[in-house]
Amino acid sequence: MVRYWAVRTDKDNQPVIFQELQQGKLRQGWGYDDSQDLRLIKQVMDNGGAWWEKLTPPQREAYPHFRMLGFGEDCIKREDILLLPNLPHYQLFCLARVNGEYAFEKMKLLPSQQKHGLTEDYGHILPVQLLTLKGVNKYAKQVPADIRRTLRARSRLWSLGPYSSQIEELLAALEKGENLLEPQAGSARVQSAWESAWSQAKRTLQDELSKELSRRFKAAEWEEPILRAMRKLYPTPAAEVLWTGGAGEHGADLVVKLVSRFSDSAWQILVQVKDYVGEIADTTALQQLGRAYQHYGEQAPVLEVVVMTTADRESESFQKERGSLEKKLGVPVVVILRDRLIELMAEGLAADSAN
Repeated sequence: MVRYWAVRTDKDNQPVIFQELQQGKLRQGWGYDDSQDLRLIKQVMDNGGAWWEKLTPPQREAYPHFRMLGFGEDCIKREDILLLPNLPHYQLFCLARVNGEYAFEKMKLLPSQQKHGLTEDYGHILPVQLLTLKGVNKYAKQVPADIRRTLRARSRLWSLGPYSSQIEELLAALEKGENLLEPQAGSARVQSAWESAWSQAKRTLQDELSKELSRRFKAAEWEEPILRAMRKLYPTPAAEVLWTGGAGEHGADLVVKLVSRFSDSAWQILVQVKDYVGEIADTTALQQLGRAYQHYGEQAPVLEVVVMTTADRESESFQKERGSLEKKLGVPVVVILRDRLIELMAEGLAADSAN
């Protein structure tokens, strides 16, 4: 089972730590003395008794890294994912996958790297594969606030188990090649939050609307709620939606007339409404729209003809017949299936309710 951890490294020597990380070594400080090898600390612990009292002061400094050793359930193991704050520099973090076992090897430091008066340090090593070669900006739009919140922890090493799904989403975004380095301003994050919430609310609204409409309307009755929604989607005076269905119809249940603001010109969209369940295979609606095109086309140019249906999908025969009609009429023959129909109706009815 993959586990998820945050490992805080020496903020005073970020270039050194990141350079080693690029070479597949996650190095930790408090590793300046050979006695701090976590395997030696484990030997003291295994001997039992008052083992803490037997540790030297340098070993006690290194003890908070003990999970790096990989012994026990609550320890870092191969394939675990590590989040490394402030690498390669502040406001960024890296993600890495553990691909080996703990080792101890002190690193000789150049004079410019001797930030703590030590000539050697960072002896604790975990072999890793660096997954984010340039890091991740903690304010990138893909990074949730929970991740930023946990980065405030001051521990050297802590579990990120509660955020496993969020970290996996970051890895998926990385796999897709998304930009994880560009920060997103607070105002943009507010907008993203609103859009996400509104998208979820719309899905819930549309699901409930679909159930309620199916319960309350059957067959030709669907024309009335569609008409109401369409009149909000095509408001006057720029457009007019006419209910032309019934016994005397000429092949269209609704006619949308689009009026030019600059002349007396007008164009038409002809709509046939069909209440079907599952697949639409009956081509009656296409035949009706063919007649409607001939009738209404004498009054004004027709931009397109549309089948609005509660069906979920088209049959192959229907698609073929639709293609034939499109070639014959020379205008698009559009099919609005259930999901899109409910989406349009929700948009129109919401505008109606707002008024």
